[in-house]
Amino acid sequence: MGADQIGTVTRRDWIVVLALALALRLASAWVETVLHPDEVYQYLEGAFRATHGHSVMTWEYRDGMRADLYPWLLSWPMRLGEWIAPDSRLPILVPRIVMALLSLGLVGAAGWLGARISRAHFWTAGLVAALWTDLVGFAPHPLTEQMAALLAVPAIALLAKRDWSARVLAAIGFALGLAFLFRPHLAPAIGLAALWYLWTVRFAGFVSLLGGSLLALAVGAGSDWLGGDYPFEWMVHNFTRNLVDNVSARYGVSGPLGYGREVWDYWSVWTVPIGLLAAWGARRYPLLMIFAVANIVVHSAIGHKEYRFLIPSLSALVLLAGVATADFAAWWAARRGARIEGRAKLLIVTWLLAAATVVPVYKARDTFIVTPFTAQAIDAARGRADLCGFALVGREFDGTYGYARLRRDVPIFIRGKGDPKVDPALYNSAVVWPGFEKELSPAFVRKSCGDSGGQRMCVYERPGGCSGAASPSEINRYLREHDM
Repeated sequence: MGADQIGTVTRRDWIVVLALALALRLASAWVETVLHPDEVYQYLEGAFRATHGHSVMTWEYRDGMRADLYPWLLSWPMRLGEWIAPDSRLPILVPRIVMALLSLGLVGAAGWLGARISRAHFWTAGLVAALWTDLVGFAPHPLTEQMAALLAVPAIALLAKRDWSARVLAAIGFALGLAFLFRPHLAPAIGLAALWYLWTVRFAGFVSLLGGSLLALAVGAGSDWLGGDYPFEWMVHNFTRNLVDNVSARYGVSGPLGYGREVWDYWSVWTVPIGLLAAWGARRYPLLMIFAVANIVVHSAIGHKEYRFLIPSLSALVLLAGVATADFAAWWAARRGARIEGRAKLLIVTWLLAAATVVPVYKARDTFIVTPFTAQAIDAARGRADLCGFALVGREFDGTYGYARLRRDVPIFIRGKGDPKVDPALYNSAVVWPGFEKELSPAFVRKSCGDSGGQRMCVYERPGGCSGAASPSEINRYLREHDM
């Protein structure tokens, strides 16, 4: 590959691809959804606690299984949102926007991999990464799996170039070290990819790559120490509780082929062509395939499986498939005596149609936790000067945001199905699910209603204060007593 081939990709090309990717990701950030309860109750709540000293506390934090570094980093965009407009949704929106901006690194990595081959490869790889549903859908979500993908996948992609300076290799190592801190399960995948790279370059740059990784680990260790824990103590607790005590199994288990069904549920018939294209792309960039497959194998051996655990692998596979799309276009064009540009455009349209068919699956799966209505309901509760208690009546605790959204130091109460009735004197604002309205006192007035997962819920308020009595339904006490 000559320098002239790389130079055919212009600044304008980069601007167009990145601008399209940014527009899609900002739209995804603006349309507020939650892909998993951990997004709220482990990361946003942890970020709020880093600033305000209180939050909803789940079993992972009570058992010392989570590090403070990621929530602390996430707290800074949250603080910025509070500083700009504390009584708006900006404290939630700004972290989503920051994640969306960081996700452009995946698009940049795809474009860079393509540009190393030709301008057509740049456009196909860049556009596929810009528009594919997983990369757009996960972009604004502050999940550690997503953050690890944003660090590890571009870093491993950059290792396709064999002659980086020591400083760049140290930066790549630092990114891989941070990805490990945010998602320790990636250790085998990161390690195999790094070892393969070092083997191909006869271990040149080993010191720089290792030094950058150790610097990231030092940052993590320092964060643990400042938080009052031994360095990486949380990692030991995480391993012990999830793999030795098998606590995660209570949230569901599946066999070693479970992830195949998970991906098929999302991608459907597109799973096969994307997988074949990724395998084709691995001929050019094997490190990404090593990383993706190793991560899938590790997670397939663990009983508890969730689609989000695969997002680092899926991101790598989509980048490989994007590069191979141009290879397929070139092969197709050569057989037909046509121009590669025309074939590439047809294939990009096909990718766009495929992405559009996956969107409804995301829409169905990311609205059962926190809906726009419940987000607006908690905004309304926060706006009450006399708010003294907030309740979720008829739904488990993951039915709405916690203190990260409420941002008021008042108790939150939970009354899930099968739980005892909560004394309505404890709260003066509530989101009530169908069939539980009768548990409210006559003083409550219905203010608004909306849909959640096909069910109609309503906001009720009453004037006056709250009793302030102790209750097993207070959210943190509830979570402790239910080991949640």
